[in-house]
Amino acid sequence: MFSKPLFKQSVKTNWKLWAIITTVASIILSGFIIGYDATGYASIASAAEGTAFSSLLSSMDSLLGNLENFYKMIALILGIVYVVFTANTLVVSEVDSGSMAYTLSTPIKRSSVIFTKSLYLILSVFLMYIIVSLVGLGASQLQYNNVTGYPITEDIEAAAESLDQDERYISGRLYMIADNEQAMRDAATDRNMDLDAYSLYLEEVINDRSYKEAADAITDERLELYKDDADMDDDEIEITSEELMEKPRMILQSNDALTAGARVKGISVNDYQQFVNDEMAVVEAEETDESVLGINEENQENAQPEVKVTEDNARLLLQTVVDASATALNMDSSQVDDNLILVKNPTALEASVRATGLNEEQIITMTNNTIVSSARAVDEALEFDRETYFWLSLGLLSLILAISSISFFASTLFNRTGLALAVGGGLPFAFFLLTMVQQLMDDAPAILEYLTLTTLFDTDAILASGKFGWGLVALGVIAFSLYTAANVVFTKKDLPL
Repeated sequence: MFSKPLFKQSVKTNWKLWAIITTVASIILSGFIIGYDATGYASIASAAEGTAFSSLLSSMDSLLGNLENFYKMIALILGIVYVVFTANTLVVSEVDSGSMAYTLSTPIKRSSVIFTKSLYLILSVFLMYIIVSLVGLGASQLQYNNVTGYPITEDIEAAAESLDQDERYISGRLYMIADNEQAMRDAATDRNMDLDAYSLYLEEVINDRSYKEAADAITDERLELYKDDADMDDDEIEITSEELMEKPRMILQSNDALTAGARVKGISVNDYQQFVNDEMAVVEAEETDESVLGINEENQENAQPEVKVTEDNARLLLQTVVDASATALNMDSSQVDDNLILVKNPTALEASVRATGLNEEQIITMTNNTIVSSARAVDEALEFDRETYFWLSLGLLSLILAISSISFFASTLFNRTGLALAVGGGLPFAFFLLTMVQQLMDDAPAILEYLTLTTLFDTDAILASGKFGWGLVALGVIAFSLYTAANVVFTKKDLPL
């Protein structure tokens, strides 16, 4: 079935286009990753909310979300260009030019000819997107260290320089920053925070990471424990850091979890046990909040400030604080909004107290929480979920293979290049145009979803860890069916030789 000489000929004929498309796709993907600005894109996406571009920009608040536009548009059109022209070069152009007659005049069977050519197209697409995906992994790792470790942000770079340590080493040992005053100052400056806010930020990150490492250790133990239990699925076995925060006691039941959590915090296992016990006390106090407080209404009224910060009024109060600070400092509100440290200026604080009715402690606490929250959002945006990236890459590969099967089938069905291009190229480009319409229009007609294969590659579901498997299965079935049909059609059809 397989003809080595024909395969070599296919490679020789098409390698230049393959190399160009692969190189261009790799460069563009690397550019998306290296040029990603978590803070900047979040602002752009927020500004575009409610416009025709909101659907395009809404996912840019994360690195992988930002890649959605690459997968849905750029990688798609590059893949279409490659498979359409290659499919036609492999079959119909040879039939149209008469060179297929020479090939079939050799002892090679017609079935071997079409099988070898279809195998070349499939393998070349596989290799193309494997290389592109690996380049993306490499670019993200080199730029952010987020594939095999925690992301390296500006504060880690500054602290590593102060401590004369490798950035990747410090990224996994943030307690070294907390233990060094100069490193703390340099890191805070580079992260656009003061020491007060940065201390809170660093403590929060270290604690969250300790929970994550402890959760992973417990999950590994449970996977080993329940590996032969058919009634337990992965979701039931997995323990998340959020679950541990609600039930810290689980950590005390696992030596591996205690060791993992202590390592992140840079303390002994005994000290980490004490930390967990303290966390348990906090959780229990929150669960019995009313009884723990034990304050009568009269004393509570006297103890509480005139205005309370709640989830409902926090945004409005913060904007009032920003505006009042800007007026007091003779600046634009946008300048204060970009650098909330200015709110802590005595003059700004005094103006904010008058404008909001909050006291200085409340304003500083609210400001610190906002600064920390923004910094954490940037950290989360730079995180790299390897599983999600794998499914994005596999989904794109499945889509391009399905589209290539359309082009290849058309190339075997028709004897003229024009007709084959009209069908084998027209349909894929129509799919691409429909995808662009869906991306640009928030209120695009629902029927468009059923008119394009790209709907089966549901990037939104992949990024949200939703249900997307059946779409990829459908793309695989389409590719297998049309490649099989192409082999049958070419083997049995009458050729104008």
